Amino acid sequence: MTVLDGQVVELGGRTFGFVGGGLPSPMRTPYEVDEEVYAAKIAAVGAVDVLCCHIPPAVPELTYDTVARRFERGSEAVLDSIHRNRPGHVLFGHVHQPLARRMRIGRTECVNVGHFRATGRPWVLEW
Repeated sequence: MTVLDGQVVELGGRTFGFVGGGLPSPMRTPYEVDEEVYAAKIAAVGAVDVLCCHIPPAVPELTYDTVARRFERGSEAVLDSIHRNRPGHVLFGHVHQPLARRMRIGRTECVNVGHFRATGRPWVLEW
């Protein structure tokens, strides 16, 4: 297994950037990094076709957990990257029961791919 945190790879003619870790929370979970470190990791992968990260962009519909009835952490750095680099897709998890499991921000399709645990239906990227 190869961990691709902060790296870019080409798969099927598309570039995929991978950013792991979470943002600080009251739960102090493993692999939390401060916002500046997370933003630097997002910036390091740069413009890619598909950005894969744990944290969703900081958008209320993607960060609100309907079962826990609270907002989870979203990333301003991911949202900034969407506006700046306009990847085709941003794939993430983190929010277990999101208000919206997917939405578009400009031309970018943002998808909570971890939501399949609740639905039993995985999301598949096809091109």
